[in-house]
Amino acid sequence: MAGAKRIRNLLADDHAVLRAGLRALLAAQGDLEVVGEASEGAEAIRLCQALRPDVVVMDISMPGVSGIDATACIKRDLPSTKVLILSMHDDRGYLRQVLRVGASGYVLKKAADTELLAAIRAAARGDVFLDPALAKALVDEVVEPRVTSAEPPALSDREREVLRLLA
Repeated sequence: MAGAKRIRNLLADDHAVLRAGLRALLAAQGDLEVVGEASEGAEAIRLCQALRPDVVVMDISMPGVSGIDATACIKRDLPSTKVLILSMHDDRGYLRQVLRVGASGYVLKKAADTELLAAIRAAARGDVFLDPALAKALVDEVVEPRVTSAEPPALSDREREVLRLLA
C-alpha cells in the first residue's frame, strides 16, 4: 500500500512456531508489519517501550510475567499502544480480566486467520474486537445476569464501554 501507514505489530507468545506462523500471516498483508517478537511477558514490556508498536498480539499464558500482567503494564506506560489478546482459553473470566486491564480485544487461537486480521485492524483503529462466542456470552450475562444476591453485579467502566461498542 503505497503511502498508507502500516500497522506496526509486536508478537508476544511463548511458542516459537506460533510466532513464526503469525509473522508469515502478517507479512502477507500489505498494511501490517511485525516489528518485534517476545517469548515472555517481561520481554514484551521491554520491547514495547523500545519499539512503540501500534498493536501487540499477546498470549495470556506465558512464563514469568503473564499476558494479563504484561497488558496492564503496557497500557499503563504506553496508553496509545493497543493490546489484542490471542488465547486458547474460551473463558469469560479471562475476557473480563483483560478488558479490565485495558486490552482492545480477545481472539481465540482456533479462530480463522481472517478474524485475527480483522481484530488487529479493529484494535489499530481504536475499536474493540471480541471473539463472537465470548461476546455473546458476555452480552447474555449482562442482559440476564444470574441473580445470586438482591443486587445485580456492577459493570466496570471498561465493561460498559465494551457493551456500548458491541451494541
